[in-house]
Amino acid sequence: MKNGDLVNFYTSNPVWQRDYRGRSPGVIVASQQPGNEYYDKGHAYVLWADGSITKEHLTYLKAAE
Repeated sequence: MKNGDLVNFYTSNPVWQRDYRGRSPGVIVASQQPGNEYYDKGHAYVLWADGSITKEHLTYLKAAE
C-alpha cells in the first residue's frame, strides 16, 4: 500500500469492526513498509471519511473496491 490508496479497515474482531464502522473508507497519507524484524508489520497513517487520522498496521487495511 502506498500514499493516496483508498482503503477500508478490516478485522474479524467485532468490537474493532464496530469502532471503525463509520470511518471507512480512508486515504493513506503516509506509510512505512514492513521492516526486517519479525514483529514489524508495517503501518500507515490514514485520513478516514469521518475526518479522523489514525496509525494502523497494514495487516488491518484492505484496498477499497
